[in-house]
Amino acid sequence: MELITQRAASDADLDLIYQIVRDALGPYVVQTWGAWDEAAQRKRFDEVTRAQDHSILELDGQPIGCVCCREMDGELRLIRLMILPAYQNRGIGTQILREILAFADQRRLPVRLRVLRVNPARRLYERHGFVMGQASETHYTMFRPQAGACSSYR
Repeated sequence: MELITQRAASDADLDLIYQIVRDALGPYVVQTWGAWDEAAQRKRFDEVTRAQDHSILELDGQPIGCVCCREMDGELRLIRLMILPAYQNRGIGTQILREILAFADQRRLPVRLRVLRVNPARRLYERHGFVMGQASETHYTMFRPQAGACSSYR
């Protein structure tokens, strides 16, 4: 298994985080909405993204992805787990997700996330105990109950 390191993101990393989001999520945005509107996407990103909530994932000192989790309302919210396409399907997402779930288990927190319907990462989440919650035309909300809790948590 490859040694992935994480470092706290700073405001200087905002362009990098945006690039990772665009490269990792862009094809699914296009598949869902039909286009990637650079100006609109960057505006929304700037409105909702705080660097201090992110970690940069690195392999041999090179950025390969980012992760953003927030503890709120009695649960851990996985906001972003993005791996650049060149590094996908190598077990990196699985490794990072396992670390996130171990942290949530230590804190006895359920985990919630949203994923685009067309994003194959949904299968990764299902393999790790996430169940479907709400669905919209474009997204699924998925939940993983806290360790030891009944699986009917929604």
